[in-house]
Amino acid sequence: MAISLENALLYDDIKRHRDHLKELVAERTQELSQTLKNLKAAQNQLVESEKMAALGQLVAGVAHEISTPVGIGITVSSALENKTETLVTAYQEGELKRSDLELYLDTALESNQLILSNLQQAAELVQSFKQVAVDQISLEKRVFPIKAYLESTLVSLDPKLKQAGHALTISADEALTINSYPGAFSQIATNLVMNSITHAYQKGEQGRLHFDLMKEQDKLTIEYTDDGCGIGPKNINKIFDPFFTTARSQGGSGLGLHIVYNLVTQKLKGAISCESRPGLGTKFILTLPL
Repeated sequence: MAISLENALLYDDIKRHRDHLKELVAERTQELSQTLKNLKAAQNQLVESEKMAALGQLVAGVAHEISTPVGIGITVSSALENKTETLVTAYQEGELKRSDLELYLDTALESNQLILSNLQQAAELVQSFKQVAVDQISLEKRVFPIKAYLESTLVSLDPKLKQAGHALTISADEALTINSYPGAFSQIATNLVMNSITHAYQKGEQGRLHFDLMKEQDKLTIEYTDDGCGIGPKNINKIFDPFFTTARSQGGSGLGLHIVYNLVTQKLKGAISCESRPGLGTKFILTLPL
């Protein structure tokens, strides 16, 4: 009888421990689930911050490019104003000669042409920026010429490329179009180039960066290459992981290529791979549906 009582007490004790363990497991599971949700929310916020940083970079780059034609227009306009005042003074004082008038008219015509051409260039840059900015925010689908769109997008990176002495080229059929998401293309191209600028070259090194776009049946293949330092075998399989970066000390977030991977595979329903060896540069291969 005593043994049965001990067994019953032991059974009750085990049952209490089991129930308590279940409660603990449920609590820890709920805590872990909430922590995972918080981490995903934080990651999404960081990704959005990275996208907005890219948009800010686009604004800065285009503003830099616009300042040149606008500056030329202001300089020429100011010079023309001075010549006009001189002509008016000569006319009012009765000292205006036919040769002075002819010279002024030639100068005015040349100045007007310079002002007009530079204002048109600035207007084209503004229009290009507006379209790219809208595309990056809305990510709407439409038909667009790929080469021209990439050229418009990468205008924003010209200051960084020129400062470092890098050369960027694009090879593609001018008539090649795609029905897709231009904003995603813009973000992908910007992040790939910025990845090369940040990681592939030491200070003072001048690199060659190249996009090659090819149509293959119902697919578009994009090969992006740089001739930089390459990626070591221990890192090549981590480059698309969120927050992985070898440039943390330089302000790298580790989200650039992660964003590229997500846009290619989820938004554009394509595939991306990377080929690289130390000292031999890096190639990214994107395959996308047309």
